Amino acid sequence: MRIYLLRTQILGLIAPCFLLFASIVHGQTKPEASSVDKAEKKDAQIEFVATVNGAPITQGLLDLNVKAAVSRGQKDTPQLRQAIKEELINRALIAQEATRQGLDKEIDFRDQYTQLKQNLLLQAFVDEHFKKSPITEAILLEEYEKQKQAMGGGNTAPQYQLSQIILGTESEAIAAIGRLQNGESFAKVAKEISRDAATKSQGGLVGWVMVPQVAAPIADIMVNLPKGSFSTSPIKLQGAYVVIKVDDIRSTKIASFKESKNQIRQALIQKYLNESIKKLRESAKVVQ
Repeated sequence: MRIYLLRTQILGLIAPCFLLFASIVHGQTKPEASSVDKAEKKDAQIEFVATVNGAPITQGLLDLNVKAAVSRGQKDTPQLRQAIKEELINRALIAQEATRQGLDKEIDFRDQYTQLKQNLLLQAFVDEHFKKSPITEAILLEEYEKQKQAMGGGNTAPQYQLSQIILGTESEAIAAIGRLQNGESFAKVAKEISRDAATKSQGGLVGWVMVPQVAAPIADIMVNLPKGSFSTSPIKLQGAYVVIKVDDIRSTKIASFKESKNQIRQALIQKYLNESIKKLRESAKVVQ
């Protein structure tokens, strides 16, 4: 099995790119004549690639989705553009039918629009930074070699099947370790008390990971745990305390630089986002 080199402390801030269409809801105030004239002139300059029951699909919307597909590694070809156009047509048809059935009245467009706007601004924030400081081939290669060295520098590296219990305080983590030492199963304890919603229902199972994919404090403990054993001291991490278990260990082939480039690029983008968020939160006033 090939495992791609990744750093996966992902906050999930950028959703995977997908085909987008949006309805813009205007206010009820009638615009001035000059504004109408400008809008009509602008509309006249918009290029359409198709219409669906009279509703236009713009060249800009097609280009937006082609760009998203290319960013995921696909090639900009006539076949790709036609496939995306067909998908946009299909989505327009479904959207029209949903509207005909009155389903649009059940959707909170204000919140949906707010989320879409935030996602677009977030993407613009990322694009602006990397326009000024592009991720070059040399940077990607340096990061690849760094991660490869962290896994021993060879063509294969150990992979760990990891489970975790995440708790809010050190005393809770110590109590959880005590339960494990008294014979309770890791999965049972994780399901009952772990605060990590993503893994709790699976008994704390994270899955197969490699050293560069996990935070350093966890990696330092993980590599020294025999198969089937758990950490006997709480691991402090980002305001939480973690107990881990190494369920299994296996050897896996490290992917080549060419195979890993896209994943490394995404990881570097995420790293920049994480650092930016940390800096912004330090100076922000957040009330919950």
